[in-house]
Amino acid sequence: MAEMNNVDILLKSLQCHTDIEELSFLKDPVEVEETGDGNLNNVYRVLKKDESGLIHKSVIVKQALSYIKCLGEKYPLGVERIGIEYKALRKFHEYSPGSVPEVYFYDPNSSIVCMEDLLGYEVLRKRLIQRKFDLDIAKTIATHIAVVHRKSHIGSIGEEKLKELDAEFENSNMLSLTEQYIFTRPFTRGDPTNRCCEGVQDRLDMVYNDQEVMAAVQNFKKLFLKKKEALVHGDLHTGSLMVKGRDVRMIDIEFAYVGPCAFDIGLLLANYIFSYYHHMSIPEDHDERRKFAQLMIDACHTTGQTYLSYMTSFVGDRETYEKNLISEIAGFTGCEIIRRIIGTAHVEDLENVPYAEEDALGAGIRLLNAYQRIHTIDMLMVIALMLIF
Repeated sequence: MAEMNNVDILLKSLQCHTDIEELSFLKDPVEVEETGDGNLNNVYRVLKKDESGLIHKSVIVKQALSYIKCLGEKYPLGVERIGIEYKALRKFHEYSPGSVPEVYFYDPNSSIVCMEDLLGYEVLRKRLIQRKFDLDIAKTIATHIAVVHRKSHIGSIGEEKLKELDAEFENSNMLSLTEQYIFTRPFTRGDPTNRCCEGVQDRLDMVYNDQEVMAAVQNFKKLFLKKKEALVHGDLHTGSLMVKGRDVRMIDIEFAYVGPCAFDIGLLLANYIFSYYHHMSIPEDHDERRKFAQLMIDACHTTGQTYLSYMTSFVGDRETYEKNLISEIAGFTGCEIIRRIIGTAHVEDLENVPYAEEDALGAGIRLLNAYQRIHTIDMLMVIALMLIF
């Protein structure tokens, strides 16, 4: 159940905005349910039911806590991120309509943002685990993020406009969080926030004793922090994508900032790779699971092809830009794979699936060792999954 003080705070804030058509139902008695399993925030559904007991109208209210929810109050975190999320939702919708939930208001005093309730949508990660996916979904995701990147890219808007966008989305707290939990803590032997399964524990030297891997991680940490290229989602994985039919919405956008385009695509490809290893590692329904694993390979290729077809903003000559972009994608994919296996934030696809994490770890290591030689999505997949064509 939601804590009463939080419920009182959010209801008071909501009742100040009943002039908004989508919130007019809040004039009547409503119910509040805590929903979601996010690592950072409280998320509530505020709803009104019809006479049959079904949800008639509802909205989602997201409340930023002053600490990292999944780690506890010993790990403080500024609440300014919820304001960044509000601005990012508006900006993403402006750039690519329908790419995110509609947002209704932001209340800085109570650190909440109110948005459309995506009733009927499912988290993409859970759909992948259930083998519910087609390539049109991959195309939609890649199209949305490519359009956002293209319309905010330095090659499209110029250096001065990008500086203004960078100032608008100054997000130091969340950048620090990402820097710590993707690029630093997982690659620090003995860090207290790290955890891994027994099979991976026996392979940790493959990460910590590999000087090329450790040097690559430092390179990509610097790239993440320093490269100012376009407005990026900043946390684009299959748990931050909601799907209904072939409609897809990006959520959990409080990590948005001006950074390298490759970061978004690298995280997304890593999560398709997690699904590949999930299904390849489960013996039940082996033939069908192998077919679905192949679909995840196709999803990676489709993502790359679709993204590049819509991402037409660049600096320099196109061929060199694409080669460098894919090399960066490979490196960020490797970082995301490894941190999800030995860091604090794991993924449902891999946990408690025998050998899945061990196999995926190898993919991450190979990508970080080889990223400088990877200039096509085909080569990325060959190296990540040791494919033979």
